[in-house]
Order: sequence, then C-alpha cells, then structure tokens
Amino acid sequence: MLVLAVGLAAQQGGARRPVGPRAGAARNPVPPRLVERWNHMTPEQRRKALERLPPGRREQIERRLERYRNLTPEEQRRLRNRYELFSQLPPERQDQARRLWRRFTMLMPERQQLVREEFDHLRALPDADRRTRMNSEEFRNRFTAGEKQLLVELTGLNQPEP
Repeated sequence: MLVLAVGLAAQQGGARRPVGPRAGAARNPVPPRLVERWNHMTPEQRRKALERLPPGRREQIERRLERYRNLTPEEQRRLRNRYELFSQLPPERQDQARRLWRRFTMLMPERQQLVREEFDHLRALPDADRRTRMNSEEFRNRFTAGEKQLLVELTGLNQPEP
C-alpha cells in the first residue's frame, strides 16, 4: 500500500523541496534504498552513524530497521516498490500522502487494520465498482465519517491526476 511507503517519508515532511530538472533526487526525503543501506552496514558503521543522530531519531530508525528486517522478502520488495511509486509523485501529492499517513496513524490499531484491508480491497477494484462499494450500506455502516473520508482521499491519491 502506498500509504505504508509514505510512512517511511512522513517524518521528513514539512520542508519545501526544490522544483526543477534535478528536483526528483532532492525531493525524495528518504533515499529509496535507505533501509538496505543501513542493513548492509557493518555493526560498527551502523553504531557510528546512529551515534551522530539525536536520541529520538536514532530510536525511530532502529525500530523501523527492525520492523523491516522482520518482513518477508516479498513484503520487503512490495514496500520498496511502494516507496518508488511515492517518490515519483509530484511534491504536492507527496505532501497530501504525508498528511493522509499522519491521519491514518492516529487511528486505533484495530481501526488501522480495518481501514488498511478496505483500502487494499478498494484499490484493486475498477472505478465503477469502487464507487459502488463506497456507496454501499455496508461501507457506510462499517466506517466512521473520518475513516470514510480517509479512504476516499487515499483511493483518490492512487488515481492519475486529472
């Protein structure tokens, strides 16, 4: 899911990114292969790199690396692919994705799981079927107003810009 990849970059949000021929590289708040780079460091290189970071950021990176290492190779590949898609979005869509990610992470864990499952289902549907699903009574009764709006915006994020 694109939203999970956005989580890799969400903490970097807020800073304005340059626009222009080289903007793609500068715009990416986290290099796409950051996790692999950390994983391929020797323990000594990793320790030195982590020591230079503020404590909160260090803990955050350590947690993310651990979560990534616990993924299956297929899950790791999917996450890398999602991040690649995210990094190709224009800056304003990346900002929108970060805002949506922050809203998603504020949900209770069991609601996150429900929203994530529904999002995966919705994004696999053709547009007409997606609209039908989102207008169904089951959908309206299953999600809060905020969750429904989040799902509408998340599915819109994955659609091509008009």
